[in-house]
Amino acid sequence: MELLAKAPDSLRADFQRFYGLDLDDIGHGIRCRRAADLAAHLPPEACAWRMLDPRMEWTVTQWLLAAIADNTGFIGWTKTKDAARRNARWKGRLPRPGDHERGRRADVNVMDVDSLRRMLAMPRGETERTIDHGN
Repeated sequence: MELLAKAPDSLRADFQRFYGLDLDDIGHGIRCRRAADLAAHLPPEACAWRMLDPRMEWTVTQWLLAAIADNTGFIGWTKTKDAARRNARWKGRLPRPGDHERGRRADVNVMDVDSLRRMLAMPRGETERTIDHGN
């Protein structure tokens, strides 16, 4: 049980909050298998999830609201003079839990448009060669 190893205090609080059970009763009043099942099915707003992954700090509703706010802000920005400038970039995205310090996700590799075009223009092997099958 990774949750029990990484976040025993959060798991204990979640068991009390959502199930009304004392985590210290595992092995006595609560079978281990039942506790594992309950832990695996904690609701998304449980404290223990954010200990495993910071992105889990927000519920689905919060993620959707942030997306709506970002989309609305972006649409409003596109109507401004700043958006009409060459190479203008919208910088109004709300920070998300787990975002890198600079406002970008740490696990995403970012490249400029020209580099992406060069990479996409590179030969891709057998799929782009003409193969003679003796026809």
